[in-house]
Amino acid sequence: MPRGAGRHAGPSRGAPFCPGAFSPPSCLGEDLPSQKDFRRETASLRPNNGGCGELPPLLSVSRQNQGMRRPEVLPKRWNGCTLTPALLRAEGIHPQRLRRADTDRVFYGFYRQDADQLTLGMRAVLLAEELPDCVVSDVTAARVLGLHLPWEVARDDAVHLTQPAGTARRIRRHGVTSHRRELREGQVMLIGGVPVTTPARTWFDLAARCSLTSVVAFGDQLVRQPRQRFEGRDEPFASLRELVGVVEEAGRVPGKARAKEALGLIRVGADSFKETELRLALVDAGLPEPELQVPADPADPFSHPADMGYPGLKIAIQYDGGTHFDPDQQRRNQRRDNDFHAQGWLLLCYNSSDAQNGFRRAVSQVRSAVRLRAT
Repeated sequence: MPRGAGRHAGPSRGAPFCPGAFSPPSCLGEDLPSQKDFRRETASLRPNNGGCGELPPLLSVSRQNQGMRRPEVLPKRWNGCTLTPALLRAEGIHPQRLRRADTDRVFYGFYRQDADQLTLGMRAVLLAEELPDCVVSDVTAARVLGLHLPWEVARDDAVHLTQPAGTARRIRRHGVTSHRRELREGQVMLIGGVPVTTPARTWFDLAARCSLTSVVAFGDQLVRQPRQRFEGRDEPFASLRELVGVVEEAGRVPGKARAKEALGLIRVGADSFKETELRLALVDAGLPEPELQVPADPADPFSHPADMGYPGLKIAIQYDGGTHFDPDQQRRNQRRDNDFHAQGWLLLCYNSSDAQNGFRRAVSQVRSAVRLRAT
């Protein structure tokens, strides 16, 4: 049989295609439309305004049917609660519901409807509630307790959790740092039902990551006597005896030697980290250790005290932080300064610019003042 002579054969290869030379199979019934007819039939499906017209009805309905379903409404009793895939399964809700826009992930496997409003401390508390035998510790415990952090750890935004020393479980979650330590009785307290290391134990745990000066300053913060009027409490965070007890009960762990050395330098009376740094700078330079909270007139109970000084030489030393440059505070500072000047004191004031160079200028001036007043 000649090539291309089959029943449904088309034009032979190499020959120009001629529309009239190829007929559709008879089994298709009616003749296929011509190109002109096809263009005329499909013209109505094209938008006639530059491609920006409305979709044909059939296509429009098709697109509408492809839209996402509205997310299933979560029970109101879950507002403010931590959501997990297991919780949703128990209620007959698919866990994929947690990926909708009205829920946010706190940690892997933990979701909240108000996650964007949670502070780091609140996130730690939520995680500790879900993980048994875990205690909020280190910088996270300090934040929960409302303590100021040394500069070495102030930017640590991880959630720190401490597990028992012998546990085999590891917490592997993004943004979580786990520790294995032996916590003695009395070193854990409950805050809102969540276990948190005590201020004294928190101080000890941070000793391995901070300098000696910072460990002393953090300890000064714990033992200082607060002012009820300004802070809403009248008891210190911890006593010096508690700090000593934590060090004595600890085994051979990092930071113990530094914490033990800091115990001999912690004093009651420092109101800020910078005040502690100034005091230690004077002591390290070989000057006598100044007394803290020195009043201009010891006989006057309303006399304004200076941060530190040498009463025998009538030298007062003051560190003025950022709050001291508020207009109201400046007026109070003037009254304080006048009290000391009227009593014959030499008042030396320093600020953050002096702290930037390690209080070298302050040390030099105090040394000169001590030498002049001692003669």
